[in-house]
Amino acid sequence: MDKFDGMIQGLKNFNVAFLIVALFFGMIGIATVVTPITLFGQQSVVPQSSGGSAGWAFLAAGLSISVSVLGAGIALSRIGAAAMAALAEKPEIMGSAIVFAGLAEGLSIWGLIVAVLILIKV
Repeated sequence: MDKFDGMIQGLKNFNVAFLIVALFFGMIGIATVVTPITLFGQQSVVPQSSGGSAGWAFLAAGLSISVSVLGAGIALSRIGAAAMAALAEKPEIMGSAIVFAGLAEGLSIWGLIVAVLILIKV
């Protein structure tokens, strides 16, 4: 049983590291979206009649993806640890564990769909 406890603790540490990396990349994504395009020496492709609302749309799209992926990462960290503990005791429930992990990953897909819908309106 000590072998499985060590594996579960290792998975928890891996999930925490994954969340930290996801948060880091989310912050980079937000900084990229907020930074004006003119700083990179390119012309703005946003029409002047938009009144500056396109920047807010890009920010909202970036936030919808980053927050949904962060939430999915938190959900998967808890579901993954619980699934590994349950599989250690009862290996025949692997199909149920995969289904629950897939449901948690669906959160990030919904964030991507919302971001695409926001960017279509720009």
